[in-house]
Amino acid sequence: MERHSFYCQIHKGIRAVASALVAQAGRTDFRNRGEVQALGRQVDEAFGLFEAHARHEDAFITPLLRVCAPGIAADCEADHRAQELRLRDLRSALALAASGGASAPDRGHAFLLGLSRFHGEMLVHMADEEERLMPALWAAFDDEALQRVHRALLDGVPPAEKLAVMRFMLPALSAGERAEVLAAARAGAPTAFEAIRRVAREVLSAEEWSRLEAGLAPAA
Repeated sequence: MERHSFYCQIHKGIRAVASALVAQAGRTDFRNRGEVQALGRQVDEAFGLFEAHARHEDAFITPLLRVCAPGIAADCEADHRAQELRLRDLRSALALAASGGASAPDRGHAFLLGLSRFHGEMLVHMADEEERLMPALWAAFDDEALQRVHRALLDGVPPAEKLAVMRFMLPALSAGERAEVLAAARAGAPTAFEAIRRVAREVLSAEEWSRLEAGLAPAA
């Protein structure tokens, strides 16, 4: 039987955001101020989402791990601290490249390499969370307990942050997963459901949106 996972859907979205950010950095002409500013805005949004995700994990999931798998909990916390420092250094590297001058392309490429390394490390970290952390939690807690914690985590996320997450997560999900997310929102919070539905219509292709609408339609 499929067990409840904290990570599956949100990680799909984070992978998509991180991959798009690396691609955008690779396309950026660091001699072009407008392109560098656009990259900076994308970096601010993506890094903010990465940091918020780690904070939510530290607040709600790591305490469970300390009970059932303290070694894994320590590894996860160490990864998050390392990611925090890496993001700080990457912001500094981008600011240096954005300062312009003849060395801007070289500094921009150095930022790209650092970002690529961070991307790879984060992919490994997220795979570890799904392959090591979740099995440890499944062995120690039933799905009802895990879902209570997950609901508490989601209830603590500000509405604006939730919509920002939906904006990048929904396109990264399968059609069935999108329908599950929208159906859960409709059952739990009709106002939030309408806001998420509007976001879905904006970020999905016409075909994806049509399929989602059909899946949400009440049975005849």
